[in-house]
Amino acid sequence: MDSADVIAQACHAISERFHRGGRLFTFGNGGAATDAQHIAVEFVHPVIVGKRALPALSLTGDVATLTGVGAMAGFDDVFAHQLRHFAEADDIALGISPDGRCAGVLRGLRTAKDLGLLTVALLGGDGGDVARAAVADHQVIVPSADPRVVKEVHVTTYHVLWELVHVFLEQPGVLAPEVIA
Repeated sequence: MDSADVIAQACHAISERFHRGGRLFTFGNGGAATDAQHIAVEFVHPVIVGKRALPALSLTGDVATLTGVGAMAGFDDVFAHQLRHFAEADDIALGISPDGRCAGVLRGLRTAKDLGLLTVALLGGDGGDVARAAVADHQVIVPSADPRVVKEVHVTTYHVLWELVHVFLEQPGVLAPEVIA
């Protein structure tokens, strides 16, 4: 399956979750933390003027939470901890790791999957530990070791996700599982 198929299937699955009342939780470390914040902002504002905002929250934005959980449970658990307390089964978890080797993103996606969330990963390199753990229902891997290339493709990908999810939601008849299969 190529990336276009993965992205199309992820858009459809994310749309289904939003259609059922789900929320999007995004997370990543370092530069990926700013991507997580950007993704949440994109989903909150609609592509189509006058349509509803979609509920999205970056788990990277509150330094008090990050440092408090990090001190209490360890930094690798900051995303998983928040998901255990805030997420519900109809929600979506989107983790970002430029090399696929972020233990916190891996633990967050694993926790999300265990809770029944739809899991999406934007990864770089060979996908690293996150790809090998198979914790993402949909994973887009940018096969590059250059973090600038990975970041640019991730930015493009999440903008496509944002736009197409809104388009799918405008056509609720296409949200049946058999439509995209």
